Amino acid sequence: MVADSCPVCCGVGERLNLPAEVIEALARYRAELGGRGWDWGDDRIEFFRWARHRLLAPVALQFAASGDWPAAIRQVLAGGVPAGTAVLRVGRDGGLRAEAGPARAGIAGRSVTVEVVVDSAADAAATVRVAGREVGVAALGAVIETVELDPAAPVIAFGFGERRLELAGVIRPSPAAWLRLCSSRCSRWSVTDTTDGGWFPDGTLAKWDYHQRPFFHGHDVTLAVPAGPLHVVCARGIEFDRVEVDVAPAAGETAMVECDPPRLFDPAADGWYGGDLHIHMNYSGDLVCTPADAARMQAGEGLHLANLVAANCQTSLVYDREMLEAFPDTDLHWSTDETVARMGVEYRNDLLGHVHALGPTGPPAAYYAGHERSDHPEDWPPNSVACAELRRLDATVGYCHPALAPFPADGSTNGFFAIPRSVEARELVADAALGLVDSIDVISPFDHEGAIFLYHRLLSCGLRLAATAGTDTFLSFSRLGTASNPPGWGRVYAHLGGQPLSVPAFKQAVRAGRTVVTNGPWLTLQVNGHGPGAVLDPARGDQLEIRARVDGPGAERLSLVGPGGELAAGPADRELRLDTTLDGRPAWIAAIARGPQHPHVLDSSVLAHTSPVYLDIAGQRVARAADARWCLDFLDMFDQFATDHGRFDPTTRQTHLGDILAVTDQAKAFYRQVARSANQ
Repeated sequence: MVADSCPVCCGVGERLNLPAEVIEALARYRAELGGRGWDWGDDRIEFFRWARHRLLAPVALQFAASGDWPAAIRQVLAGGVPAGTAVLRVGRDGGLRAEAGPARAGIAGRSVTVEVVVDSAADAAATVRVAGREVGVAALGAVIETVELDPAAPVIAFGFGERRLELAGVIRPSPAAWLRLCSSRCSRWSVTDTTDGGWFPDGTLAKWDYHQRPFFHGHDVTLAVPAGPLHVVCARGIEFDRVEVDVAPAAGETAMVECDPPRLFDPAADGWYGGDLHIHMNYSGDLVCTPADAARMQAGEGLHLANLVAANCQTSLVYDREMLEAFPDTDLHWSTDETVARMGVEYRNDLLGHVHALGPTGPPAAYYAGHERSDHPEDWPPNSVACAELRRLDATVGYCHPALAPFPADGSTNGFFAIPRSVEARELVADAALGLVDSIDVISPFDHEGAIFLYHRLLSCGLRLAATAGTDTFLSFSRLGTASNPPGWGRVYAHLGGQPLSVPAFKQAVRAGRTVVTNGPWLTLQVNGHGPGAVLDPARGDQLEIRARVDGPGAERLSLVGPGGELAAGPADRELRLDTTLDGRPAWIAAIARGPQHPHVLDSSVLAHTSPVYLDIAGQRVARAADARWCLDFLDMFDQFATDHGRFDPTTRQTHLGDILAVTDQAKAFYRQVARSANQ
């Protein structure tokens, strides 16, 4: 066993004993990163190179509108060159012109990362030298690179053919000071200067959240900073408020900031524990994340349960497989009575969908299928085989990030099947009918409303799936929207029924549907005094007292929903009450809180959603004909989609495609029965 350092300040132990194969894997990751600088492991994923860039978010927003990366870059720069950025313009005649944005502070002995945009008006592809490195740019193209500048020599040298140009003023030397940050427990910190430059302690991963704010985690840390005004933020996950402090250390002095973020709500006091079921410790990127880094982040976010998944991306490399194989069915070293971490699995097929598994008793036989650059390029076997195996390994199985976009008002699935190789949960509708799925991620990095639409269709066919949350964070990426967020920015809270926190208790709660998901506020639901997952058996005419309440940041609207849609709604600042009489039809009832984007929520909007309380009548579950027919139409579309876009070996195509179609045939039989026995 080899030790991996982890600060005792986070309460996770000073050193983590790791087996040699895990240490060797981390060393291999570092070597690949050192050789490439970004996109290590699965190279040739061009989008991943943007994870280093401050311009990622604004350029991606413009790209979504134009579909043209160079045009998106130019549109962003039209508003002015950002701080710490240099722009080299190559003219049609090959002439060079450079300009810099506002200078970013730099202190002696520490390099500053500077973004360089190369914008070419030349009609042919060009190779430009940037700080001694060759950078290729397409005809009429634009690219972004990064260079490290020494504050003692803050000049960028450019070259193109025989032409030379030097640019100064991108950074400004500043006298150094020190900042000591203290909290009563491990917390998330953000330190920025007057140009929004981020500052980090040695030994921590430099990361930025969805709102492009730098962050790191620690309890008592000291870092070198430029003398002068600084803005410090201290936070600790979604259960705590943010504390903001301005400080201005003088040159050579140490300024201290002490913060203890106040608690907003405490679900664990009532038996609810929050987990993130989809975390990638390493997944290519521009960083390498160690178990100590992951432990520090979990502690600093106050995240009760972390499911770190071993998974591939596009090739046969399964990131963190060595961790899973070294610690099967075992709490990881930094687990305590208040926080538990495990290695789990994400099984991936980009045609059929991805699933996560919490608490498998051992590694699965397969981690992926259908990736062209892998050793298993066929879209076979169907996901149902992987789900069944993970179930045999005693894992809970949930479909990840179900939808990229919302469904239109008419429920059309054309958009859902528009991109052949994507991440949508396409086999979910079949696998849920076959009883192979425990949950669906209502909160994920992609579209929540699309996930809700799917979830409600399945619930209204009598299927009992828990609402879960998997953030799909990539801890090895510095900047990538929600993917570079801290773990636990979205959480599934599970009521453990009086049991202490453990993976078996969490799995039991998910299987029983005792869950609530949120990316910010805390949401509660009671139906005749019973919470999510409860199965009630009332009679026609019985009174129902339904209560929902939401606390915490960002929620503006609170609603109660069931098979027919919205039952009641109101503002989120007061309890929502509905007293009604049961009409004799089976139903399910859930609560939803929604709000617009909020600075305390690391997502594009605010959402919380409970799993339902189920109302059976004489033991009969809800069966809504319209939703059963929608699922049947969906599966017909799925069959055609798999036939048209499935990747199969020509010698086995008929058999292997037939295996997938056999899964949907079984599911169709289920939905036809729901339609025949519909009770609403």
